[in-house]
Amino acid sequence: MRRKGAAIVQQNGSWYGVTLTVRDKEITDLEILEEGSLAELRKVLKEDGYGAVVESGSAYLFNLAFPFSDKRKIRLVIGSELEERIPVSTDDLTIGFAETAKGNVLAAAIPKSLSEELRQSKHLRITTVQSVAVLYALRWFNVIYQGDFVFLHRNGDAMVIMGFKENHLNYLRQFYYSPQSDSLRDAMAEITGGQADSPRAYVMVSDGVDAAQQKQDLEKTFHIHIEMPSLKRILKNEQTPERLWPAIGAALLSLRPKGQLNLTGNGRGYLFLSTKTALDLSAALAACGLLAAGLFFLDYYLKERAYQYLVSEPNRIYRLSFPKSPPIKDPVRIFREKTRLLEKEPGSVAAVTNPLSVLNEVSSKIGPDLDVKLNEFASDEKEFTISGTTISFASAEKIKAALEQVKGVSQVEVQNLDLAPGKQVKFKMRGKL
Repeated sequence: MRRKGAAIVQQNGSWYGVTLTVRDKEITDLEILEEGSLAELRKVLKEDGYGAVVESGSAYLFNLAFPFSDKRKIRLVIGSELEERIPVSTDDLTIGFAETAKGNVLAAAIPKSLSEELRQSKHLRITTVQSVAVLYALRWFNVIYQGDFVFLHRNGDAMVIMGFKENHLNYLRQFYYSPQSDSLRDAMAEITGGQADSPRAYVMVSDGVDAAQQKQDLEKTFHIHIEMPSLKRILKNEQTPERLWPAIGAALLSLRPKGQLNLTGNGRGYLFLSTKTALDLSAALAACGLLAAGLFFLDYYLKERAYQYLVSEPNRIYRLSFPKSPPIKDPVRIFREKTRLLEKEPGSVAAVTNPLSVLNEVSSKIGPDLDVKLNEFASDEKEFTISGTTISFASAEKIKAALEQVKGVSQVEVQNLDLAPGKQVKFKMRGKL
């Protein structure tokens, strides 16, 4: 049986596409659609169903565990679960997930503006992430056949590492890669557990020009063997560029999208529950209602005070932000207008909305000569906090000086500086954007 698949791929901010024909386990008639706009590529594909794949750096990836495996229940709670892990509001994201084991899911989130731009065509069958598409292609070609393996994928500056135990995902790391950073070595040290003779297989796919050297360095450091499969050899076509791994994976996913990680955003959440679950939920809601009624009168006074405070808060914030401005009636509207004007100014850091980009800029300023390990990083539109350990108080001062050199950082202050076990210095710093 012959089936035709197609995909549109995001790469370095641009888009290109592929079409192919699948018969049994062979791919034929592979055609590359050169870079163009989404509208142009959709016009070429016409009414053919296709998959879309976004760059790994445009998405957030998570390995989550729940005490239940019902997809409907997971869909109801996954938003609140990710709200605590993602430094942006989940209201601005499209979220998708796929179960990898009982109660375990691989979840992803991309900006809602991106998913809405992609799903303007009714022929889009699946939207996924490059790392996920490449992994699917490797399994489809039987490059990965062991139950215990580690998959490394580099897409531009984004690195994703997935560890599998008995063919179930049990480890996931996503970070910005830099040759000057120890992030990759730290992640590999964590996943190998310091064991030189790891029983796992290691497979790496990278679009970096230094991929071969990177593979050699990891093998030498951790005494492992890493397989780097060649798409040319698998397809028996020397004209096939290696960059097509995610494109072929997305095209294959478009043929069987059911049960896969899908960020298209066309689906609606389950609004109806089974009879037994509905009865259990009704009983739980009734109990909660009685409890809420009992607490209402106790809570009323505190809510009233909070309400009065919040009513006056917009005016107070506006006066602090614009002390020379005259009194106004609608501070929220005026504040938004003034903020919008500030964002349009050249060099404004308000335009920096991607926390991973901020972390990449911070990492580039901390030189390789500083022995530092970062444990936590959080960022919003106004400030960021960073914590970790280093070898001395002098090194902590150097880190603070390096952070002050980051473009757009106006002030850096040390919130905490303590001695830690092992002659280490634990620090926490906050920078204002």
